[in-house]
Amino acid sequence: MSLSVAPTTLTHHYPLSLRALHWLTVVAILIVYGVTYTEPLFERGSLGRTLVWWTHISVGLLVLAFVVLRVVFRAVGPVPPPSAALSRPVHLASVAVHVLLYALLVVTPLVGIYLAFLRGNEVSFFSLFTIASPIPVDRTAARQVQEIHEWLANGLVLLALVHALAAFAHHFLLKDDVLRRMLPRH
Repeated sequence: MSLSVAPTTLTHHYPLSLRALHWLTVVAILIVYGVTYTEPLFERGSLGRTLVWWTHISVGLLVLAFVVLRVVFRAVGPVPPPSAALSRPVHLASVAVHVLLYALLVVTPLVGIYLAFLRGNEVSFFSLFTIASPIPVDRTAARQVQEIHEWLANGLVLLALVHALAAFAHHFLLKDDVLRRMLPRH
């Protein structure tokens, strides 16, 4: 007697490198977004406020590095086929959401770097290296770019939340393998 597994119950995990980068990106986004809410706790010019923005910028650069690594690993490494549990329209929606997430994960930090430069600030990566602003200070443009950066960040977090809710719905309601593919193996 042969045992067969239905395609919807067969789990094709993503490689460990992509799973690790996915969850590291999640943690980094939570930090980079969440730390900004601590800014009002510190006076302007204080060490605490400086630490908030040092953390925000450093972890934001880390997000950018994680995304670059994810794109490289996806390009050169094995990636499992789409889950058999997904219909064609759901798969296409998933692809669209992922493309938009990747775009926001790249554009949001780049706009943040531009914002720092417009303010005349250098950009430091955990004090390991620092890039001085290559452009003149423009506080008027900086206010406009700050608003764009905030809209992008809010859009990124909202889209990531929708992404997470969809993964939970697949796991808890539909009981398919969509979320399990990105979880550590049991």
